[in-house]
Amino acid sequence: MKTVIIDDEQKSRNLLKELLYRYCPEVQVVGLAANAHEGIALIKKHTPAFIFLDIQMPDLNGFQLLDSFGEITFDIIFVTAYNEFAVKAYKYAAFDYLLKPIIPDDLQKTIERLKHKHEKEKLNDKLSVLLKIWKTPNELPNKLIINALDGITLLNISEIICLEADGPYTTIFTINDGKIVSSKNLREYEEILTEHHFFRTHHSFMVNLNHVKKFIKSDNLLLLTNGQTVDVSKRKKEEFLEMLKNI
Repeated sequence: MKTVIIDDEQKSRNLLKELLYRYCPEVQVVGLAANAHEGIALIKKHTPAFIFLDIQMPDLNGFQLLDSFGEITFDIIFVTAYNEFAVKAYKYAAFDYLLKPIIPDDLQKTIERLKHKHEKEKLNDKLSVLLKIWKTPNELPNKLIINALDGITLLNISEIICLEADGPYTTIFTINDGKIVSSKNLREYEEILTEHHFFRTHHSFMVNLNHVKKFIKSDNLLLLTNGQTVDVSKRKKEEFLEMLKNI
């Protein structure tokens, strides 16, 4: 698995290279780039399977680097100092990312996911979602990339009716009786969708409040626009009723 590390901080580049050597011997670092121009040259020379990319760089940033390629044939792992906005952006677009300082366990898990990834299709869709979020940071994104078990799906958030936990997976129910099984757990979606009027009614369910048709008080059940019923836990009932008032 050939890779190129592109980061304007020399210490970060060298540390990541050392961590890969120690903990991910299957990865071969074929080049280190201190800026986007060097990164572009190394990618063209070595055609890596994936790259580690820092977005914030002088002169050309990471997006401009990616934009220089007509077709992207490599996977991308973003490397970033902690930034709440950046982390949320990567989650919306379903990109892998590592926070500085990099923890070896996180690095190993990310590489393991990459090894078992079989498709790169819709990479441009993922990048367009990510770029739109970065260009309009004050607007809530209206699309979400879903890493489904059968492929990658680009979904309008307004089309989601509810989500149901299924162990490490999440089943997403959409309008027109659609159903998508995602490889992410429900907690990860809760972090993203709460600001879109979604509410975790139960440890197993999260609903789009815009798709609530009726609250059946006697049974603590919600009737949704697709005819589905969802439990509301007793401890969540009062909070849920307050949320309804704000729609």
